[in-house]
This record gives sequence, structure tokens and C-alpha cells, in this order.
Amino acid sequence: MILLNNNNLSGFNLTVRANFRIETKELSGQTSSSTRSEEGIKPCTLSVSLQIPFDNSADLTRLRELATALDSAGNLQVYDIVNETAAAMKVRQVTFMDNFTVSQADNLKAWQVNFTLAEYLSIPEKTEQRQPQKTASDQSADGETVGDVPPPTNQEEQQSLAIRILQRLDDALA
Repeated sequence: MILLNNNNLSGFNLTVRANFRIETKELSGQTSSSTRSEEGIKPCTLSVSLQIPFDNSADLTRLRELATALDSAGNLQVYDIVNETAAAMKVRQVTFMDNFTVSQADNLKAWQVNFTLAEYLSIPEKTEQRQPQKTASDQSADGETVGDVPPPTNQEEQQSLAIRILQRLDDALA
């Protein structure tokens, strides 16, 4: 069973698969080092698969309406989810994302429906938001401040161009 804001997703052969990524970046460069940097834990996604009988076309229509619903700000609707897999993964709120596919189920008078739900405000995201912001420290160097170098005058630019041309000519003749 799966409920989105108290809307029961009717169908049979319901399968919910949870997935999340732990992002890392390799820092070894051209060496054989195994050093990696942590890039964060990405929100959980739930891949949902179910079949809806042709006789229950209103259920498919309602599911499509849920997938395309927008909130008052024009963003995809956020749903409270009730499902055993979601609860085990501590996913409380979701939005529809990526592909929403509907095809005829083999040898059945039913639609095969597949879609993905993305966790909204994941636990790692909430934890990250609670962390105090790191402020950048001002950097300064010892010594005296050096003034700006004035831009070259037009005459200096012409002289340097002439010198470069003569050097190329000299290199070609050598």
C-alpha cells in the first residue's frame, strides 16, 4: 500500500524500491592513491511500479493528476507518504520526479505504471541546514602594499610589437 496525502494509489503488484547515493570525488589525480572527498549524501528516491486494470482508468487518471499537481507557488506538489519501504528509509515527504511511464502490461488487461518519487527535505539536508555556516576569514599578507602598475602607453605597445616581429624574423633566419 502507498498513500500520498491520504490518496491511496490503487493497483496491484505494487513494488517500491529505495535508492540513495553517497557522492564522493576521487582526489588521486595521476597517482595510485585512494584518497576521496565526501560530496554529501543525496536524497533518497523511491522507484514505484504497479499495475492498474483497464477497468479502473479513473485510478490512472487520478495518479497522473497527482504527478502533475502544483502548489500555490507553482512548484511540484509535496506529498506526505505512507508506505512500509518509505518508513523504513525514514522518508516522510516526496515529490514526483523524472519519468512517469505507462504501458500495457504483458498478457493482462492492465497498465504497467512506473514512476519515481524524490525525498523532499531529506534528513541529511535538514542536518546540513542546521549546521552553523562557515565564514571565510580575511586573508592578508605581510609587507608593503604595492600600487597599481599603470597601463602601457600606445608607444610602448607599438615598440613591444616591433620587438616581437624582429625576434621572430631573427629566429627564422637563424
